[in-house]
Amino acid sequence: MNASSRPGIRRLRRPLDRRARWALGLLGVAVLASFLASLSIGDRVISPIRVIEALFETQGGVRMVVVDWRLPRALAALFFGAALALSGTVFQTITRNPLGSPDVIGLTTGAYTGALIVMTTGGSSGVAVSIAAILGGFATAALVAALVAGRGALGYRIVIVGIGVSAVLGAVNAWMLLRARLEVAVSAAIWGAGSLNGVGWAQAIAPIIIVSALIVVLVLSRRGLWLIELGDDIGTSLGGRIALTKAGLVAIAVALCAVVTAAIGPIAFVALAAPHLARLIVKNGPLHLVATALMGAVLLSLADIIGQNAFPGRALPVGVVTLVLGGVYLIFLVVRTARRRF
Repeated sequence: MNASSRPGIRRLRRPLDRRARWALGLLGVAVLASFLASLSIGDRVISPIRVIEALFETQGGVRMVVVDWRLPRALAALFFGAALALSGTVFQTITRNPLGSPDVIGLTTGAYTGALIVMTTGGSSGVAVSIAAILGGFATAALVAALVAGRGALGYRIVIVGIGVSAVLGAVNAWMLLRARLEVAVSAAIWGAGSLNGVGWAQAIAPIIIVSALIVVLVLSRRGLWLIELGDDIGTSLGGRIALTKAGLVAIAVALCAVVTAAIGPIAFVALAAPHLARLIVKNGPLHLVATALMGAVLLSLADIIGQNAFPGRALPVGVVTLVLGGVYLIFLVVRTARRRF
């Protein structure tokens, strides 16, 4: 009889699994509640029951508000939040660093740089800007990887190098904005704030489909993520090709982050905080990816609701809300990490 088949072990694990499932169920309810709130709250408040009725109507003013205006934005918040959260958990797992998220190590800034290059050189096509943002994210990831390759202490080195690269790219972005025409600079600055404003079906469908496909690929690759969590030596001994697995997972994570940035601009905080908050609920068990995705969806959806309704008559970009929350959370993480190390 092995350890896992002993009655005592089974009794110990079953309550833990049950608690995790209950917590996951509550998180799912929170996702549905935030989704319904996104459809209900706005300049015109609509009751949840009326919202549900409008979803099944074929015409009418309420249907236009709910289905044509609010629904694509609400879905984008959920899917993009989940994508950012999963991107963050991949980077934090690979770097073994709680600060290892794409917004901290400069990937979102790099995506913004790619978009700015197209905007400030006369490119006005949304497709061109999106492609440039995705390429900028991948180029930044390649640059950070090249600067930290073969130097040891990957976790903290990649964060430090990433912060440095982000600072340099931030300066480049500011320089490009200063030299751009006024209307281009204003448009780029608004996009760079990270906003779901103006997201309709035309802007939401393609990115949602892409991130959904990437999320499916990531879920199918969860064994590789588990092997990386065990450590390179143990993962290799269990038959994993760790270097190749890391490269594939990083590519997926960069793509998730870059596609979201291309769609709505740079968004901070979600990729950094969602994996930690999900881990408080389900630890690092098999449900962690699901919990992380749900947590990211809730965070971005709630941030958008706050931004739209905190100041009547003056909507804030969701990126501004997440940036404020992210700054506070980043300070908390840095202080906690420093206390553990020293």
